[in-house]
Amino acid sequence: MILFLKPYFEKKPWAGDKLNKIYDCPEGTGEAWVISGYNKKSSIIKNGKYKGETLRHVWMKHPELFKGIDDKEFPLLVKIIDAKRDLSVQVHPNDNYALEHHNSLGKFECWYFLNQNEATSCIAGIDANKQLDVKEAIVNNTLMTKLMKRDIQNGDLVVIEPGTVHALQAGSLVLEVQESSDITYRLYDYGSDRELHIEDSLNVIKYNDNRNPIYPFQTSDTFDSKYFKISKVFTDGYFETINEQFLLSYCIDGELEINGTQIKKGDTFIICSDEKEIKIKGKGRGLLIEPKPKEEGRAKMRKIALITGIVTQDGSYLTEFLLNKNYEVHGLITSKSQLKSEKIKHLVGNEDIYNKNLFFHLGDLTDTSSLNRLIENVRPDEIYNLASQSHVDVSFELPEYTAQVNSLGTLRLLDAIKQSDLRTKLFNESTSQLYGGNNVDSIQNEETPFNPLNPYATSKLYSHFIVKNYRENYGIYAVNGIMFNHTSQRDDEDFIIRKVTKSVAQISLRKMNKMYVGNIESSRDWGYSKDFVEAMWLSLQQDNPTDYVLATGESHTVKELIEEAFKVIGIRITWVGEGINLKGINDVTGNVLVEVDSKLFRTSDNKFLKGDFSKAKTILGWEPKYKFSDIVKYMVKEELKNK
Repeated sequence: MILFLKPYFEKKPWAGDKLNKIYDCPEGTGEAWVISGYNKKSSIIKNGKYKGETLRHVWMKHPELFKGIDDKEFPLLVKIIDAKRDLSVQVHPNDNYALEHHNSLGKFECWYFLNQNEATSCIAGIDANKQLDVKEAIVNNTLMTKLMKRDIQNGDLVVIEPGTVHALQAGSLVLEVQESSDITYRLYDYGSDRELHIEDSLNVIKYNDNRNPIYPFQTSDTFDSKYFKISKVFTDGYFETINEQFLLSYCIDGELEINGTQIKKGDTFIICSDEKEIKIKGKGRGLLIEPKPKEEGRAKMRKIALITGIVTQDGSYLTEFLLNKNYEVHGLITSKSQLKSEKIKHLVGNEDIYNKNLFFHLGDLTDTSSLNRLIENVRPDEIYNLASQSHVDVSFELPEYTAQVNSLGTLRLLDAIKQSDLRTKLFNESTSQLYGGNNVDSIQNEETPFNPLNPYATSKLYSHFIVKNYRENYGIYAVNGIMFNHTSQRDDEDFIIRKVTKSVAQISLRKMNKMYVGNIESSRDWGYSKDFVEAMWLSLQQDNPTDYVLATGESHTVKELIEEAFKVIGIRITWVGEGINLKGINDVTGNVLVEVDSKLFRTSDNKFLKGDFSKAKTILGWEPKYKFSDIVKYMVKEELKNK
């Protein structure tokens, strides 16, 4: 596929009139962004099935067309600059400086001087050995004497590395190829009142740099850097080459045919990954620009994650996990009072994290407009949808609200991703409750039929399948993690494992005499929350999205849970009676420590849940580290410690 592009045009006060002779653009156009994936400044597709869509949208939603590059943003910006007067003197930061100050990468660029160019020189470099030299020149108003003016000819390529002071001169007409970064510092602006960036400029300038930045490019030639490769192609009859990934192209002059498609002077287009062989016929010249993947070891922009349900146990552990991986984390909260939650207050109270790497936003999964605004403003690389109304009994009392949050909340997130020009991945926290009333002795995996038994599970079934629908129909990277029961000291106290471990600690401390439980024969696959958040992250780091069962492969009854918990404090439980009359007694003293209360029975209960996590183990390399007995022991001891 070859995508022809309509440029994005920018009017400039210094614009010449040469662009008007090439394009149908407004008077005063100084820049034609001929290949741009920038937000709100994107080129437009002119042909084929994507006609009328922005390059940014196609880049984000159709990565199969751009194989070999998985950058967050379109990797390069190509524009033609037409300047009738001298432009401001600028300098770009390197990666390390840009990341520290802007969470952006530095900028490497080059200028190709086109045939209609009238300038005979450009500024590229500064005659200074140290920062103090430039400071003194600024104070003494002699900066212009320090700037290195380079003689150029049409057809030259001038390479501007990060740290190189540079400026175009009056009469310049250049095709500029640069990394997609908008971080530029202005050092001098010829009497204009525009903002200067003196301190940043002084910090990033390459001092004592005598390298010649000019490459004669008048004949067929190739400039190869670690960022991109530019090949100048002359064709007089026939030319053939191989497309390794995808190519950005500009026709300098002549009339050519590429793979059967006619092109003319001024055309810009992208030869996509599916065009493996490139056959050019006719007579003319063009530039082929090949973006390169970020080299191994190069500094990277921090990824941005958005977490719904950040004040849950999973949300708090996931936040810690992502911060340790140098993510910028944003959390959705429904009220500012949630910032005082025990689960996250240690993060909110850390001044090195809060409002620096960790941010919170008011909103709700039931409010479409707030979600759309949040995703547009935060621009997350990854969304972890952990928020839900997750109490089974409550779901019978509040079925409509349960559906609004669990079902339509997921739909709203997916649709916001679909409507945006973002390449955002989504992890959706699904649940083992989907399996419902399946055979009590069968292990569950990704292929096991679902059979939800309550409004909570049914709402999650919709959520699960709408993720699959959007993944398969719109190509969104969206994953369901079918999470079997998992717990930690941060779990809510009305969930059974936290309730049991806390009650055992209270009995040990003589603060209560006995505990009451409901469905004591129910069997669950219990894991540890910290294990599970690692699997969430791993599921979004793969080449292709799919669904995973996340479990331990073991199942234990509530009765076994109680026995294991009392074992931690040195008590052995013996069971007497049956059904509603079942009691757990201290094997030594004969005291009744556990009773069954019919009021605590669930309206509808899954009898047996046990997950097969072999798919996650094979694809993600994940398996749980914590065993059931270790989890129970740890949680009881933590309860005793926090008495």
